[in-house]
Amino acid sequence: MRSLVGPVPEPAERVSSALRRCPRATLELLSTPSSPSAASAAPAPEVTLVHQVPGTADLWVALPMAHASVIGVGGATARLEVLDEIIGGAAEGRCRRIVVVEGRVELPGLRAQRRTAGEIARDLPDTVLLDVGTGVALVRLRAERIVLTDDDGVTDIDPEDLATSGPDPFSDLEGHWLAHLNDPRCQVVPRMALRVCRCLPAERPLLVGIDRAGVDIEIVGRDGRIHRERLPFAEACVGVTELGTQLRLLAGGSRYPLDRAALRP
Repeated sequence: MRSLVGPVPEPAERVSSALRRCPRATLELLSTPSSPSAASAAPAPEVTLVHQVPGTADLWVALPMAHASVIGVGGATARLEVLDEIIGGAAEGRCRRIVVVEGRVELPGLRAQRRTAGEIARDLPDTVLLDVGTGVALVRLRAERIVLTDDDGVTDIDPEDLATSGPDPFSDLEGHWLAHLNDPRCQVVPRMALRVCRCLPAERPLLVGIDRAGVDIEIVGRDGRIHRERLPFAEACVGVTELGTQLRLLAGGSRYPLDRAALRP
């Protein structure tokens, strides 16, 4: 069997993927022109969409219009916190990483917001964009400091690195893959787990991450503690077909589906 080699996505790429998925996030206004010390004592509003402006570290953030109205003409300092939680399937609710972005937030005019919503929809279609200008506002957050917290610890990300990076090619489909592979009827994940443990634990292992370079799997050890393991692919993937191939290889299968194996050399 080929040795497992493959890179782990760079921190900036992991941040970009988490921002694109944006399963759970809040935007806290730290100061406004009318209140330099604190914008409001109210809880930070939930963010429903985050979109990175191509080629920059700026972010378009969708939040309730009632909260955006306090930003004012001069803008405000703000803190965006994104919890990269799994949505759907047996692993739902597990948080893989936390991304914090601090910077200055600006509120464009309604016409500019609606025009921007149309541009975002070409890359990231979302029903939230239909409410821009009525119940939802699009504000622009100019990132000055970015912090990633995950299994590797706490990492400061240079905004320039985020500007030149991008999300994982499978970030939009990851939730569907995780829900399918973590289904109790699917035996792919237990077979993967045998690569890092001699015998399967009593509690079924869970797949908690898929990207172009490999997968992350959680296993409950004999001590009752959850251990997260990284299984890199033999080759980095750029398409769904390649991803399926690498998943089969990790599970001990053949490079090609069984119905096509006989047709391959």
